Amino acid sequence: MDKKILIVGHGLAGCTLALTFYRKNIPFKLIGCSQVGEASMASSGLIAPITGRRYVKAWRIDEFVPKALEFYRWTEGLTGGEFFFPVEIVRYLSHQEGRTAWERRLYDPEYAQYISDKKSAKLDALNRPYGIVTGGYRLDTPGWLNAVRGFLSEKGLLEIIDSPYPTDTPYEGIKIFATGAVDPSVAARVIPNKGESLLLMMPDWRIREVIKEEVFIMPLNDTEMCWVGSYYDPWPDNPSPSQEGKERLLASIEKVYNGSVKVVKHMAGVRPTVNDRRPLIGPLAGRPGQYIFNGMGTKGTSLAPFWAEQLVAHITEDLPLPAEVLPDRYIP
Repeated sequence: MDKKILIVGHGLAGCTLALTFYRKNIPFKLIGCSQVGEASMASSGLIAPITGRRYVKAWRIDEFVPKALEFYRWTEGLTGGEFFFPVEIVRYLSHQEGRTAWERRLYDPEYAQYISDKKSAKLDALNRPYGIVTGGYRLDTPGWLNAVRGFLSEKGLLEIIDSPYPTDTPYEGIKIFATGAVDPSVAARVIPNKGESLLLMMPDWRIREVIKEEVFIMPLNDTEMCWVGSYYDPWPDNPSPSQEGKERLLASIEKVYNGSVKVVKHMAGVRPTVNDRRPLIGPLAGRPGQYIFNGMGTKGTSLAPFWAEQLVAHITEDLPLPAEVLPDRYIP
């Protein structure tokens, strides 16, 4: 390409997009600005293929998971780290409706790789009906981001700036905004949605699967550490961690764990969500040469690799993007 490419935003979305351009040998520059409430640095990085009370497959998950697996494995080779791990997710079947839905999925061949009837003695000891979701993954998002940012910095492709993102600064080339919930001027339909999470030492916790209760309890590899989070707080007044959020998370784990707990870290992140739960990807109306790569909410780990490849192909090869993700779908 003859036009220069500038990516604004160095979170999960921006870094994934940058590496996609790098992989295709397309020159670009990435700029980033650290801010309070960065969603990526507080993220669980969880890919949960089954969602909701009726245990349905997440949107286009059969396409997203293989691409995510291939992409993150490639980035591990690039950076020399290990950041992407398979996980199983326990869903408690607390109501008859849920148990009926789960039983139905067990015999549906389209769900065979995600729904399991396997059992665990440690889970049985909790005396609660449950099912296990298979085929999930977890990205160590902060570790991955730090490694990717370091790699791009060494290549001279990432610049960290101190001021807010220059969303209205003229640029002779292509500018792609991957700024999350930061700036409504380029993401008018993004809803800032705050979540809080804790890193906890839980030495008496023996379950290695991810637990989905009121919140997620996610063991971190072979340690006594767990990531616990999160909930939704749309249009938050304050992006920082709150005492109320901390107490709410600690109270939520008491339903399944009564052992000792030590808070190691308390985090908050403001996610970029969209009313129709579809990302905002593609050209910005009335702004020639400018694009958006945003609105992935809690599912950025699974969505970003697939849609980064689609957006790069759209920009460089003029391949179409589906209408369901185009930002102009909200224009009357």
